[in-house]
Amino acid sequence: MGIRNIIFDLGGVLLDIDLNYCIHQMEALGVDLKAFEKKSVPTPTGTKAAVLGEGIVANGALHLYQTGDISTEDFLEGVRKYCKEGTTREEVLAAWNSCCIAIPSYRLEKVKELKERGYHIYMLSNTNEAHWQMIVSQCFGGQEVVDSHFDHVFLSQEMHLAKPNDEIYWEVLRQIHAQADECLFLDDSSANLEAAAALGIHTLHAETSKTQNGMVVAPPSTDWTTTIESFL
Repeated sequence: MGIRNIIFDLGGVLLDIDLNYCIHQMEALGVDLKAFEKKSVPTPTGTKAAVLGEGIVANGALHLYQTGDISTEDFLEGVRKYCKEGTTREEVLAAWNSCCIAIPSYRLEKVKELKERGYHIYMLSNTNEAHWQMIVSQCFGGQEVVDSHFDHVFLSQEMHLAKPNDEIYWEVLRQIHAQADECLFLDDSSANLEAAAALGIHTLHAETSKTQNGMVVAPPSTDWTTTIESFL
């Protein structure tokens, strides 16, 4: 029947992000992220750590926050314990959210066009409550924009599952009542794409924008908004 469903990752595909900038901001507060990982709760046995970006995974408490298994307040307070004395909750939250830059309007326009052409449009993201709240309000411009562009949004924090674990892909397919070969999945992470492809889902590797110091310094040399047409 061909591809009827298009599933978008968020960070690196729709949303421009700078994870290294976030790491530097956290380190500026005194957080040694390696030490934080060592002392945090281990990732559940047999579970692949949630992928944040190409080559960057969320271990321990970071993984648990991505899957909604600890609250935002517990996460922020947990991080604050590793910060310099006097660091506030608001400073930790600002540093944590600093990786989120913006969603270029032309990407949302392409999503809208694809929906108008009859494709079912979904989002599947490894994210967390703090990031999602900020992205909805400041990057999308409100929940109504999200609702108008996507038939459904699948978030790791709500599903208590994370890419690249097989279970999250199977759950998406179950909820959208689709076969794997009817779906195209876009992500910037090779690990996430390989896991989806192994289940029979069509995949497209999205090239990310080049970022530095929390800003986009160059767009992708090849953008998914163009390459996606060869899959449809």
